[in-house]
Amino acid sequence: MTAIKRAIFDEDSRYLDRFGLLLTLTITSVVLLSLVDLSEVRSDRPQQAVTLAVSALTAVALLVALRAAGLAARWQRWADIVIVVGVVASALLVATGQPDNAAVGAAATPPVFVLFLVVLAPMVVVRRLLTHRRVRRATLLGAVSVYLLIAVAFFYAFLTIDLIQSSPFFAQSEPTSSLMYFSLTTITTVGYGDLFAVGQPGRLLANAEAVIGQLYLITFVGLLIGILTQQSRDE
Repeated sequence: MTAIKRAIFDEDSRYLDRFGLLLTLTITSVVLLSLVDLSEVRSDRPQQAVTLAVSALTAVALLVALRAAGLAARWQRWADIVIVVGVVASALLVATGQPDNAAVGAAATPPVFVLFLVVLAPMVVVRRLLTHRRVRRATLLGAVSVYLLIAVAFFYAFLTIDLIQSSPFFAQSEPTSSLMYFSLTTITTVGYGDLFAVGQPGRLLANAEAVIGQLYLITFVGLLIGILTQQSRDE
């Protein structure tokens, strides 16, 4: 098991525990995804550039997450290739495709391997945080980053469902920014009720996000309190 862990993770990486940068990028991504409609149809280049820039920033946040979590260099290179290919493919789709909802929506939605990285990123960060024997500033920054990364992961899952299913994700067509709003209200279990998933896949994912969000808060906050209590006793 130790040999496998060493093959996957590098505990001596120079990027290890750089969760301050990760949190900054993640917050920026959440804000932009909450404000920018990735499916807005415009023929002008500035709007297309904004769409790609938001997707690229989210991709950079994922790469920083993998590095801060200590993923081994060879696996980082594969992740880099997947992200670059995904971003370039989206750029080509926007540059050569017709300005309709399908083309813009497909460009805004990451390929399946990028979706895998979106899900993987918070998991490997959690794994790294669990190796901390003392609660440090990096521990707290990483914990908050994971919570927001989970919301981003479900945003892209919702966006994918909205694209591939025949009916809208909500009862009516909404901008993609509404999906980020829905993801944040779901993970915090606020549930204003103004937006709700109408299809079974969307409902299942929304329930999963609410459960995962609450389990994360309960278990991880409990672990932090336990570590802090032990630190106080040691001191």
